[in-house]
Amino acid sequence: MPRGDCSGNEGRKPCCRRRGGGGGALVEPAALAALLYAGGYGYDLRRTILEMSDGEVDADVGGLYRTLRRMEEEGSVVSRWCEEGAGPRRREYELTKQGIELAEQWIDALRSRERLDGLLASMLENGLAHLGETGSDGPHDDTGAAPEQKG
Repeated sequence: MPRGDCSGNEGRKPCCRRRGGGGGALVEPAALAALLYAGGYGYDLRRTILEMSDGEVDADVGGLYRTLRRMEEEGSVVSRWCEEGAGPRRREYELTKQGIELAEQWIDALRSRERLDGLLASMLENGLAHLGETGSDGPHDDTGAAPEQKG
């Protein structure tokens, strides 16, 4: 199936995921990026994400674990319980071949989003410049009427 074609595979590709705004939408690609370097425990992955992004992306630990569980259910990661001498057992995660393919899909989706974000930012900048050049009377209220001039 071509990368951009989501038919028959709803909810598995980044372009098909329906999530709210905020940092939560960044958890999956951030987790994939961390796992591409090495498997690890949830808290280790969070630390890796912070380091790799110079602190710009801080995945909520609860959200990270929920994402890892969902990715495991979908076959993108596998996990195993590990016991280290002291402390509780911890679950270690690593990518599968399907997880690597998902990372490639995320690259395409994020690069496309990056282009669209740039285009929209340019459209807004050009619109504001146009507004300034035309000497428009500025914003209008909800009725479409221009605000009253004070003076």
